[in-house]
Amino acid sequence: MEPVTVPGHGSGTLDQLLDDPFPRMLMVQTTSRCNSSCVFCPHTRFRGALPRGEMVPELFLRLMAEAGHHAVSCINLFLMNEPLMDRELVRRIFLARRFNPRAQVSLWTNGVALEAPLARQLLDSPLSSIGFSLHAHHPETYRRLTGRRDFDRVLRQVVHFVEQRNARRPEMTVVLRYVSANSMSAGEQEALQAFWADGAVVLDIDPGHLSRAGNLPAPGAPAAPHRRMAGCQALGGPKQAHILFTGQVVLCCMDYGHLTSLGNCATHTLQEIWTGPERRVALEMLYGRRPAAPDFLCRRCELAIAGHTTCVTPDPPDDSVWAAA
Repeated sequence: MEPVTVPGHGSGTLDQLLDDPFPRMLMVQTTSRCNSSCVFCPHTRFRGALPRGEMVPELFLRLMAEAGHHAVSCINLFLMNEPLMDRELVRRIFLARRFNPRAQVSLWTNGVALEAPLARQLLDSPLSSIGFSLHAHHPETYRRLTGRRDFDRVLRQVVHFVEQRNARRPEMTVVLRYVSANSMSAGEQEALQAFWADGAVVLDIDPGHLSRAGNLPAPGAPAAPHRRMAGCQALGGPKQAHILFTGQVVLCCMDYGHLTSLGNCATHTLQEIWTGPERRVALEMLYGRRPAAPDFLCRRCELAIAGHTTCVTPDPPDDSVWAAA
């Protein structure tokens, strides 16, 4: 039986992941805030229970400078938040590009705060790609899914941005995402496809949303926690570092409860965290080299690959590192 490879961004064996000295991709939460209450996002559930704020400039600058010493392919300036609520976002885009001239710099946003002045600043920035989480094409569907009643305004803003992108920055990739097509009204998906047919955008339409590692009810969620796993099928997956505004590094973008601390960039370098014992234990549980702890995040996630691997260590697992994290 061949070793299990990573089906996400750039495949590799578990041992290759463990030997990687630095993440290939970064996902950075520059602010914890969000201005929507989407039914398919756990942000509302955790909003009052977790720290809130913005990443301090010194920490962001240090992260970008460290990434600049490594072959980082992509810097995503969003993580379990609405990035346009960060007043320093445009400046951070320029800093990310300055220290990482070969990396893609990208955003995902709901577009609510995309008023004309900010749109112009983003188009004038070295942003490589932007994704808009619209999720509906009719106002009532939008209200039901996001809790907002301003669909027409948001759609106008996104349309204006796309038109300006086409005229000024045709090389910038624009993606429009709809994660709950099964919640749309009759004919809504066909209407949005026709509406955007000539917009030079990428449509990302999913039939339904994920459970976010058990944080939400979802049809495809595991009926019971995985007993053992053989990897992750998420794009980026274990090759991406997920950094909260506090500097805490969590295992992935599904960890809305901040359960899987691999370390903190406020006190350690990202390279130290990436090659540290907490990440090693997490990867070994995710790829079946050791039994997963009962509360391990990936056991509840539909993106985890359930099964066994041939990567079995003869020594009994030591879960003390993970338990202390």
